[in-house]
Amino acid sequence: MAIIEAVGSPENESEAEAIRRLAALLPDDWLLLHNFEVCTGRGLPYEYDIAVVGDWAVYHVEVKGYRGRIHGDSRTWTMDNGAVLPSPIPLANKKSKILAERIASGNAALGNAFVETIVLLSDDRARASLRDPQARRVLNTAEAALAMADPAWLPVKTDSIARRRIDIGRVLVDFAPSRKVKSIGLYDVVAKIAQHDDLTVFLANHRHVRTRPATVLRVHHLDPYLPRERRERRVEAIFHDQDAMRLVGAHPNVMRTGDVFAWEGDQFVEPTEYVEDGLPLSLVLGKGGGGDLPWERKVDVVRKAAAGLRHCHANGVVHRDLKPLHIVVNPAGVVKVVGFDLSRIRGHEDFRDPEELRRRLDPRYVAPEAWIEPAAADEQADIFSLGVVFYELVTGRHPFEDVAEVIEGGAVPVSTGSIGRAMAVPGAADPGARPKDVKEVIARMCAFQREARYASMDQVMEDLALLG
Repeated sequence: MAIIEAVGSPENESEAEAIRRLAALLPDDWLLLHNFEVCTGRGLPYEYDIAVVGDWAVYHVEVKGYRGRIHGDSRTWTMDNGAVLPSPIPLANKKSKILAERIASGNAALGNAFVETIVLLSDDRARASLRDPQARRVLNTAEAALAMADPAWLPVKTDSIARRRIDIGRVLVDFAPSRKVKSIGLYDVVAKIAQHDDLTVFLANHRHVRTRPATVLRVHHLDPYLPRERRERRVEAIFHDQDAMRLVGAHPNVMRTGDVFAWEGDQFVEPTEYVEDGLPLSLVLGKGGGGDLPWERKVDVVRKAAAGLRHCHANGVVHRDLKPLHIVVNPAGVVKVVGFDLSRIRGHEDFRDPEELRRRLDPRYVAPEAWIEPAAADEQADIFSLGVVFYELVTGRHPFEDVAEVIEGGAVPVSTGSIGRAMAVPGAADPGARPKDVKEVIARMCAFQREARYASMDQVMEDLALLG
């Protein structure tokens, strides 16, 4: 049985049982430490259920008490009861990387200690059927013990760390006991989705309003040591999105947000609509370049994004930073425009200086005039960016890599040949859709000269309706 070091207390009896059972299956000289957290100095601490120090690696073990059959992919897991949760693997992998960095920084001689991720299903009756290249990391207790004992299971060849086991244990035992976030205001946390230095994202349920669907909580962290001016600008940036969304109001193609509220002094929480099985369009494009989407779906994504943007424009808000990352889609046909952090509110002075805006705007999608003078961005700037997204959806590539090339050349290189070749692939386009018509719509959306560009989203949507 492994040596157990309790840095903190198990969250529940299921987790305690998982610790006992796993330790019983491991060699006597191995170390199992549990329930600790690692602070990076920025944002919330990273919480760890179990770390096992074996012969060939340190294993970061994320314990999940799920029951029954689990289906899913690299993005989401669907439970037997129909609940859909984000896959825990991406965040667990990030935490493994952070743990490796902290072990090395705690003792320079431990720089070669490899940290591997295991997602442990503590209920042996649970079974996961996942379409995910990393599905091998999801194991029950007996499988996890066997995997840890086999150096060939690791994705890389590692040196033995057996002689350094006590040194690694000393680093780990000095971490603080874990204090998992279980509630935020009136919300009960279901899962942590993502974590960054200035933002942590949770999935949560409202404690009292049971008819409200699951909510995404975006927790913005404020560095208390920032100079006052920078701190005030950070607060202003957090609430800018809220200002924009208050003006925009409800629309089926714009992500809904609730009122931001303060939490634990230096943090602000932004409740946001949760799209079940939703995915940024950037990930869809990254997987297959848009080629896996049927033609009518590509046009539908652009049409619905245009509808959302038209609603924003009618209410005095220009997105200014539209790109695939800021369009959320799901298999059921939902399309939502998100990410209004850099939006321009008509009649309000920009609180960011132009250089700061240019640093954050994506030069592959921004309109030339908005890059030259961000405060000049208007409805036509969003039309340009949506046209670039449409081109990428059709061809699987960007028409340009940097808007500076467009400004220098005085034209946007929309290739009829690329559109024609992409649409010639069997099943890639509606039989009635002609590459020439598609090229004309995209070229007019992305026209360098504003006079040649569509003047409004209404005009864009009229022509999109003719493409399928």
